[in-house]
Amino acid sequence: MVSVLTFRTQAEAIEKANNSRYGLAAGIWTDKGAKAFEVAGALQAGVVWQNTYNHFDPTAAFGGYKESGFGREGGPAGLRPYLRVVR
Repeated sequence: MVSVLTFRTQAEAIEKANNSRYGLAAGIWTDKGAKAFEVAGALQAGVVWQNTYNHFDPTAAFGGYKESGFGREGGPAGLRPYLRVVR
């Protein structure tokens, strides 16, 4: 499912995006890298893509936010719950 909404300001876009019980993933389309990082930091989503969507790095952790997902999977963050470090 995808949701497309209009907005007038960056703050309004962030507010609309975060106004959900879910937060699995988000995509930002912009030609300004600094703006993408600013918005990504404010979004309540497990994964945020810039100028693409659904492209995964298999070494990166993946998981949702709020009522999306079941913790983290993939990468070191996904393995950590299954490990016991012995010194």
